[in-house]
Amino acid sequence: MELPVVNHKDYEAQLNDDNKFPIKKFGELAKVLIKNKIVKNFYIPEPCSVETLKEAHTEDYINKIKNKTLDKNGIRKIGFPLVDSVVRRSFIATGGTVLATKLALNYGIACNTAGGSHHATSNEGAGFCVYQFHLC
Repeated sequence: MELPVVNHKDYEAQLNDDNKFPIKKFGELAKVLIKNKIVKNFYIPEPCSVETLKEAHTEDYINKIKNKTLDKNGIRKIGFPLVDSVVRRSFIATGGTVLATKLALNYGIACNTAGGSHHATSNEGAGFCVYQFHLC
């Protein structure tokens, strides 16, 4: 059985060169996994739905991200600019977590290459984490 791995090209959001977060690591990891034949193909996630995000976040916060209306302090706490590619990445990466969870239930194991973000709370992001999603 091939390890089910979730990845999406949009995990690598467009950031300014002065941003501290190493966003290019997601594309590099995908290349290494393919090159070393750890995976042949990735499972491609869909953006996480607002309904699913509401399991962990307030609708107000979700809409502020979606509509790019979060205040400057909130954006500063996240550490990413609130631009289209970051918003898309936030929904896609969380969708990847949901997909990896479903794959793990089916195959016994799965990975999302954009997993690991855990600093957000129900109504704000922090530490380069816009959304988090815990499935228990």
